[in-house]
Amino acid sequence: MAAASHGKDRRHLRLPRPLVPMTRATKRKRYAEKSQHIVVVGAGLSGLAAAARLRASGLQVTVLEAADHVGGRCATEILRSSHGEFAADTGATVLTMPQLVESAVHALGQHMPETWKLNKLSPAYHAQFASGRSIDLYSDRARMSQAIADFAAEKFPADQTGAALRLTEGFRSYRDWSQEMFAASFENFVAADFDSLVDLVSTPAAANDLLRLTGLGAFGSLSKAIRSHIDDDELSRLFTFQALYAGQAPAAARAVYSVIGHMDTGMGVYYPQHSIGEAAEAIAGALQKAGAQVRLNCAVEDFHMDSAGTQITGVRLADGEVIPADAVICTTDLAVLDEMMQRSLQGKTGRTMRTARRAMQRSTRRANRPLPLRWSPSAVVIHGTVPTDVSEHFASSAHHTLSFGEAWEDTFTELTARKGRGRIMSDPSFLITRPARTAPSRIIRDAAGATYEPISILAPVPNLASAPIEWNLIQNPYVEEILNTLEQRGFSQLSSSLAIARVDTPATWHSEHGYGEGTPFSVAHSFSQTGPFRPRNTGAYGVDNLVLAGCGTTPGVGVPTVLVSGALAARRITGGGVR
Repeated sequence: MAAASHGKDRRHLRLPRPLVPMTRATKRKRYAEKSQHIVVVGAGLSGLAAAARLRASGLQVTVLEAADHVGGRCATEILRSSHGEFAADTGATVLTMPQLVESAVHALGQHMPETWKLNKLSPAYHAQFASGRSIDLYSDRARMSQAIADFAAEKFPADQTGAALRLTEGFRSYRDWSQEMFAASFENFVAADFDSLVDLVSTPAAANDLLRLTGLGAFGSLSKAIRSHIDDDELSRLFTFQALYAGQAPAAARAVYSVIGHMDTGMGVYYPQHSIGEAAEAIAGALQKAGAQVRLNCAVEDFHMDSAGTQITGVRLADGEVIPADAVICTTDLAVLDEMMQRSLQGKTGRTMRTARRAMQRSTRRANRPLPLRWSPSAVVIHGTVPTDVSEHFASSAHHTLSFGEAWEDTFTELTARKGRGRIMSDPSFLITRPARTAPSRIIRDAAGATYEPISILAPVPNLASAPIEWNLIQNPYVEEILNTLEQRGFSQLSSSLAIARVDTPATWHSEHGYGEGTPFSVAHSFSQTGPFRPRNTGAYGVDNLVLAGCGTTPGVGVPTVLVSGALAARRITGGGVR
C-alpha cells in the first residue's frame, strides 16, 4: 500500500485517538533517518508494535519470525495431551492495558478485528494463603474494599470493625498512591527512552514528574511502601508479587515498580474472546493489510555488515537468503543478539567482538554494557488438560489463581540469590491459569463426548546462573512435587487427572529459545539495570543502524512495556509522533 493511499484510508476511517500515548515528543537523535526499508527481527508484541508505527510512517517493513506463529513471549500454540489437541497460552497469560494493542492497529488506519472481544476478569485473581484464608482481587475499588473488609472480619474476629476499617482505609490510600505513581511515571519515564541521565530532566514535564516521583517515595523499597498503606502480611502480597516479573524481591525492588501492580490490580486484567495470542495476531493481520511483510519460519542467522562493521546492510536467514536492510530493529533476547553479533562481526578488520563490545560501552556510557548482565529468576511452566468433571471441584474457579506459600520473604531470597546460591522454593507459591473459565471455546471434547479444559501452572525458580540445576534429571520429580502440593491446597485429583502436554524449564528456555540464563523474564530490574541504566535501544555494538526493542531494553518486562518498547524503537528511526 502506498503511503499516500494509506494516509487517505486513515482519515476516511476516522479512528479514535489512542487512550494512552505511546511515546512523548522528543528532540533526541534519529537513527538511519533516510531509511526506506526496515527489517524487524521477531514478531513478538514489541516487534509488531514497532513495525506498525514504521509502516504507518510510510516505510517498507519486513518482519522476520523464526517460529511458525506470531506472539513471541505472548503467544498461543497448539499442543497435544492424551486428551487431544488444545490451544495453550505458552507465554504471558495476563493482559493489561489492552488499549496499547488497539493503538498499534489504529496507527495503521484500521479497526480491530470483529473477533476482538475483551473480557475484563472479575476477579482479576483469586488468592489463597497457607493459613487457609483466601480473597478475590478486584480492580474495582468498591468491590475490593468490601473483599478486604470481609477478609479482615474473618482474620480478626475479636476486632472485626476496627481491622476492617484500618485495612480498607489502607487499601484506598494505596490505590490513590499507586494511581499517582503511575500518572507521574508513565509518559515521561515508562513511555520514554534515554540517551543519558540528563534525559530524566530533559523537559519541564519530565523534571516535574521526577520531583513528583521523589516525593511519592518512588526510589525507596516497594515492600516498605506497600506496608505503609496495607500493614498485613497476607494482603500486602497481592500488591507486591508483581516484583517477581521485575526480577527483584519486594524489599529490594524500587517503589516505582508499583506501576506494574497498578496496571492489573488498579486498571484491570483482560482476556480476549479465545486466546492471549489474539493480541499479536490482530497487529500482524493489520500489518499485512497495510502492505508490510510478516514472514514466519524465517530464523535469522546473522547480519551482513559494511567493511567497517558499523552499518548493517542486510539480514541473512538460516537458509542463506539475504534480505537488504537500511536499518534493523532487533527484538530477540539480548543473549541471542549477542551470539548473532559474534557471527556478524567475526573477521571484520578492526571489529573483533571485543572491540565491538567496547564500542557499545563507550557509545552509551555503560548502559549498553556487554554481557553478562544480571538476569531475572526463571520459571517452570506445566501445560496440560484436566477433565472438567474433576476441575469443577477445584478449590478455585477463577481464571487466575495465586497460591501462596507461607515463607514469602524466604522464597524471594531463594529465587533471586546471586550466582550459585539460588535454590528451588522450599515453600512454593504458584500461578494457576484456567483460560476456559472466561473463554469457553477453549474446552475440548473427545469422541466419547467427555470434556477437558486446559490448565497452566507456573512455579518460579532460579535462573541457571543463580542455580545451575540439571533440569533434565529433576524435571519429572519436581513436576510431581508441584502437583502434590497443589492437591494439598485444594486442587483435588490434579496429579492423577492432569494430562501433561509440555513442561518448560530454565533448560528448555535456554536450549530452545536461547534466553539468557534460561529465563523468559529477561534482564532483572535492579537499580543498575533500570531507567537510564537499562540496556538502551541504540548504540549496541557500535552499529549505527541497529535499534533494539523488547523486554531486555527500554522500558522493560511486561506486555504493556514491550508494546511501548516497540513504539520507542520505531520512533528512533521515524523521529515522528506516530501514536
